[in-house]
Amino acid sequence: MSTDKYSLHLNELTHFLKSSEHLKAEFNILFRLGLDRLDFGMHHWKNVDKQPSFTYPPANPPYSYNEKNLYVNASNNLWYKTMWSFLPELNEVYFKALLQRIKKFEDKKYFFNKGIVYGNLGVSQSAQMKLDEGFANILNALIEDSGYSQKTPEFTLFQRKLFTQFEERYVRKKLEGYITQLNIVNTSPADQFIERFLNSLNNDQRAFLDYTFARTMQNREIWEAKQNSFTANRLLACTQDFCLFNEDILKSKVSPTTLSTRPFWTLRNLIPAKFSGISLRGCAANSMADLDQKLPSELSRRIQPNKCLRILFILRNYSSHNVNGGTSANHFYAKHEEIFLELVRAMCYIALLP
Repeated sequence: MSTDKYSLHLNELTHFLKSSEHLKAEFNILFRLGLDRLDFGMHHWKNVDKQPSFTYPPANPPYSYNEKNLYVNASNNLWYKTMWSFLPELNEVYFKALLQRIKKFEDKKYFFNKGIVYGNLGVSQSAQMKLDEGFANILNALIEDSGYSQKTPEFTLFQRKLFTQFEERYVRKKLEGYITQLNIVNTSPADQFIERFLNSLNNDQRAFLDYTFARTMQNREIWEAKQNSFTANRLLACTQDFCLFNEDILKSKVSPTTLSTRPFWTLRNLIPAKFSGISLRGCAANSMADLDQKLPSELSRRIQPNKCLRILFILRNYSSHNVNGGTSANHFYAKHEEIFLELVRAMCYIALLP
């Protein structure tokens, strides 16, 4: 067999090299223009117009929301109006460069408001499913702008386009499909139920739910494409986090007076306290073999919410004490979507509690 056809030919390399050098040069020009415009904006804001520094931590900002962005608007808009929809990977590189430049220009006594830069950096990272960095930077943007949030509700975290565009794409649409499929009383139309439920959560709960749900969907997609032990562990960890979220919102449904009657509340106490007549007998699971034995019989139950809450308890119990995953031969992985659907069902029943 001739292997020449698989080799790299000189004319291909020459063409590729020429094109790549041109592309790199153009990108360097774009970055240079953006950074130069930022340098101009920072210099004039601080040294020519002698505008006062933004207080940090933020309190009583001396400018309107629009005025605080004047120094960075040109460099932000140059990119946003031309390159933003091209590649999120490039957006991340650009806004990270702007952020580093601003920090270098600042000193310990003078601060620029960096909310818009943190926000765009976080959105570009989240679009790549770099959720730890992305969520952190979106929240950094809100911290930078916190002095404006009280006066301008549209700039609060979950009403801002910075966050809603991520939440809509990676959480709401998939969750709406699940809840429509479940067809639980008082959850239709699903989009309105989701809106009410999300708005009922505090900031920490909502960020945790969005992050956990998106991570679960991402890891299941990876698992379905190619199974491996690391993704098996991540699916288990995501499940634990989703169970923890359900436990947390269930705890919020119990009155402070009742909570004060015992030093520590777990699902074993919370579920019977809020759902009468549900037994958790036989829900312990210490190994993957236990899950293989218990999950099929639990999934075959017909009575709700007994079924979904028992599955919630079993998986919370198991995932809290084990890090080892399994394979597609194990019921948890073979039926993960069906199992996760029951956890979403449990979330709905908990959300509907008074």
